Amino acid sequence: MPPGSDVSERATATGEPVLGRYRLERRLGAGGYGVVWLAADETLERSVAVKVIDVAEEGVDRERAVREARAAARLNHPGIVALYELGSDAESVYLVSELVRGSSLARLMHAGELSDRRIARIGTVLCDALDHAHAQGVIHRDIKPQNVIVPSEPASGAGVAKLTDFGVAHLVDDDPLTRTGDVVGTLAYMAPEQARGRAAGEAADVYSLALTLYEGFAGDNPVRAGGPAATARRVGRPLPRLGARRRDLPSQLC
Repeated sequence: MPPGSDVSERATATGEPVLGRYRLERRLGAGGYGVVWLAADETLERSVAVKVIDVAEEGVDRERAVREARAAARLNHPGIVALYELGSDAESVYLVSELVRGSSLARLMHAGELSDRRIARIGTVLCDALDHAHAQGVIHRDIKPQNVIVPSEPASGAGVAKLTDFGVAHLVDDDPLTRTGDVVGTLAYMAPEQARGRAAGEAADVYSLALTLYEGFAGDNPVRAGGPAATARRVGRPLPRLGARRRDLPSQLC
């Protein structure tokens, strides 16, 4: 049973709000860290995103979850998806955040819908957002294209892209090789020290963001292989210079 699936059954069976004041309306997606729902905040009358993490399935440390959520809630930047609340019930821990309507950077890159100029602009925004988070002492730990949302109708400035899932990667089992679902995707953007089980710091986030942008310009991730083990063996190996892959790019990017 996918994480959070029991919640959907309760919601559809009763038609009443679940998880406190939030009524789960529609599944938006699922990944290694749980299920994301479109939900209605019945108190403030607004749409939100709710990520439900199954405690039994994911081995969540509730105390650590609260610490991580408090840290992430300090972040206030237009390039970061705002976290509104963390809650829990008997089976789940859930995080309520700003609803951003748009597409993941992963989908847009796969579809070839991004120009070099737009990728560079997104990269500038993400670097600034990451700098803000690090200044607050918050490490993301899982930066990858799937965790970047590009709004459908971006505002000016930093609204062109938003980092999501701050702290979520640290709520569950830290060993990436034990995870299911998007394991290969996570490993392909992971810093060498993080893949070896060491604590992820600011440098690990910067490394992951650099690989994300490298893929945007080059069209593929040079670390990704056919499976988790093969990908893990490539982590930390020297990468081909971007300029060798894209000789048409300005030297500042290579």
